Amino acid sequence: MATYFLDTSAIIKRYISEPGQAWILSLCNPVEGHDLYISQAALIEVVAAICRRAREQSISIPERDRLITVFRQDSTESYNIWPVTTDLYIQAGDLCRSHRLGAYDAVQLACVLALHRYALANEVLAPIFVCADIGLLDGAGIEGLQIENPNNHL
Repeated sequence: MATYFLDTSAIIKRYISEPGQAWILSLCNPVEGHDLYISQAALIEVVAAICRRAREQSISIPERDRLITVFRQDSTESYNIWPVTTDLYIQAGDLCRSHRLGAYDAVQLACVLALHRYALANEVLAPIFVCADIGLLDGAGIEGLQIENPNNHL
């Protein structure tokens, strides 16, 4: 049993067939007993990613709607949602100064760093950051986080 923080590039693999999907499905299997965290921002990002797939016609509109429903159900039943606060937005902006990150990637990194600080302060398992974005993984590694790229588990 471990604690994982999944960014959108990792979460989407649970719903859309991509490299690394089997590993993500295993990680998210309740039998494994892992604590799974996502940021509040992922509630928007995942839906946007699913909608983009429908616009690109790689999934149908009914499939889009089904996947959004499943994701939202999983968000209430399977994931711990880390809130995005004003302080985290400020920290995300600061992370943009030291790393090559876009806005939402910086928010994801700020959230997992906040969870990491919380874990250390409360002497619980620190999160493993799961992400398929190389730039974001680089920033997370520089910040001292343990990282996993689902694309390395093919």
